[in-house]
Amino acid sequence: MGKQITKEDLITDFKKLGVKRGDFLNVKCSLKSIGYIVGGARTLIEALLAVIGPEGTIITDSFVKVYRKKIARKEPISDDKTSSYAGALANAMIKYPTSFRSKHPIQKFSAIGYMARKITESHTPESYAYDVLKYMCKNGGKNLKIGSDKKVVGVGTTHVAIGILGFKQLRPIRGVYYLNKDGQKEFFECNWAGICSNGLIKFIPYYEKAGAITSKGRVGNAESKITDMKKTLEVELEILKEDPTFFMCSKENCLGCQLTWEFSKWKKWKLLFKYLIRGNIRQFIRISRAMVSMKARYREYAGMPVDK
Repeated sequence: MGKQITKEDLITDFKKLGVKRGDFLNVKCSLKSIGYIVGGARTLIEALLAVIGPEGTIITDSFVKVYRKKIARKEPISDDKTSSYAGALANAMIKYPTSFRSKHPIQKFSAIGYMARKITESHTPESYAYDVLKYMCKNGGKNLKIGSDKKVVGVGTTHVAIGILGFKQLRPIRGVYYLNKDGQKEFFECNWAGICSNGLIKFIPYYEKAGAITSKGRVGNAESKITDMKKTLEVELEILKEDPTFFMCSKENCLGCQLTWEFSKWKKWKLLFKYLIRGNIRQFIRISRAMVSMKARYREYAGMPVDK
């Protein structure tokens, strides 16, 4: 099993890493990378709260699964207690006694601490999916990444950047049912673009150069770092204004990057022809199926103005 990691061990590691009293933290974490924590994810939460104090706030993704409309009808209504696919920490945050959860039907965030109620109550069905992170960028937010860049992908702000820039992506119609303001059951459809995780790692050298990575260290056995969210967003906006395709990967089996963006290199029929000529029948079939199922719309967030 190796060394058992206690709350006190985590407190020591967080302080060494540079977590401070009053910090406003977006936490992205691979619990397995840390090692065996006595008490699991809840111990991690309590260690962080002990370091940031009552003036600080911790926030995590607690996103929920989406479905085709017909299937979504059979699933439970999305609400504050709906479990998240985002892992043990996300679900421990949902269950924590003093936790608040945002009212967005799908891209929910959970928060504990000084800003928790304010930031979650303002994140509603009318909000951009990643408005919580945009607010953090403007108000001194930091990203605490616990785990290597391959294990824990991205720093969160890239989603804010593509929202600000209005990038359009063709995505299948998926969503959940929730109760609207009138208490009526309503289908909420995903209305934002996604990002290929294989491309996010390309930003890291640019964060380094810009001084956006403020500290590095270890939490338990996990490589860890803290980044300034305002600075990482600035880096991403500068790069993506010059080259909108920068975050896309070059993997041939990544249909998301090759097919779905308005500026993707390949178009549907051209991509099919490419693999047919090569004799790559397996990929040809994958693309054909994707085209049939992709009764989709271009997704962007219209109404998220570029900050002057």
